[in-house]
Amino acid sequence: MSDHEHGHGNDEAPDSLPAVLTEVQAARVRKALAPYVAARTARESAKMLGFARQYVRAVLHGEIHCTLLFASRVARVLGVDLDALVRGGEP
Repeated sequence: MSDHEHGHGNDEAPDSLPAVLTEVQAARVRKALAPYVAARTARESAKMLGFARQYVRAVLHGEIHCTLLFASRVARVLGVDLDALVRGGEP
């Protein structure tokens, strides 16, 4: 049987986001998050994101990798779409 008969056709699943973001993707997350953090105390920002203050600081300063989970929390607190936040202008 062909792929068409199995219902697969030429449709492809969209590219999934990696568990650890690329540097370009992480930079987008940091850029979006910086004003949010600057307008609040470190404790308040960390609490809203659900991460320790030191973790938030380390991600913002590029000292540790930005994970998809962290990016999803950033998207949630900023009220933006995760895919749009991470991918920006990528196709």
